[in-house]
Amino acid sequence: MDFNDFVDTPRKQIMLAGTAFFLLIFPIYFAVMPTLIGDDLVSGGSNGISADWEVSFIETPISLTESINLGDGDTHDTFFDLMTEMNIGYVELDIDCNDNDDPGPGFTDSVDGSSDVSQVEGEFADQDDNGVCGDGENGFTMRWDVTDNYTGANFTAIDMSESELREMWTDGELGRGTWGATITAHISSPPSPLGSIVDNDEDYEIIWTAITYELVLTPVVEVEA
Repeated sequence: MDFNDFVDTPRKQIMLAGTAFFLLIFPIYFAVMPTLIGDDLVSGGSNGISADWEVSFIETPISLTESINLGDGDTHDTFFDLMTEMNIGYVELDIDCNDNDDPGPGFTDSVDGSSDVSQVEGEFADQDDNGVCGDGENGFTMRWDVTDNYTGANFTAIDMSESELREMWTDGELGRGTWGATITAHISSPPSPLGSIVDNDEDYEIIWTAITYELVLTPVVEVEA
């Protein structure tokens, strides 16, 4: 079969011309199209388009609870190993106690606490705190924000891109590691042998909590009336 066999009828001539046309136009089409599309669409798809978004968070807590009994002046070291692929909103240490075995007012037990965040990724400040175990109070709470300004509250973002919002709501891989703290018990009992028998220790509950989250972005669609 030679070339004349492909062009020996008008129909074959038209088909050959069409094939040649498409072979020529396809490379030109794919070369030109990227220049006709905005940079935002080429670089990031919908990520680069500014719009209004409903921003929400799906939270998953990671927690560790310890119960410890301490006498006056006793200390206890507590550790919270935190490794997760989720974003971390914040980490909280809560020390709970309830002095309900005193013979009368004025002898309420208490607790001191000092954190150790030296083994955690990121620049977090150590904290010191204390609290009484009664009289309307119940120990103390320490908190460290891992994602800046994180509250978990839903809101509407105006004229922002998806990529901007995802960059804003990220922990930057910080907060992973071993969170630590030391608590010290202070037992207050009446100045008599009977007092030390009635109240010579205290139960403390130690609760570590990390609030992790998934960012959910929903475009705001305006419906015309």
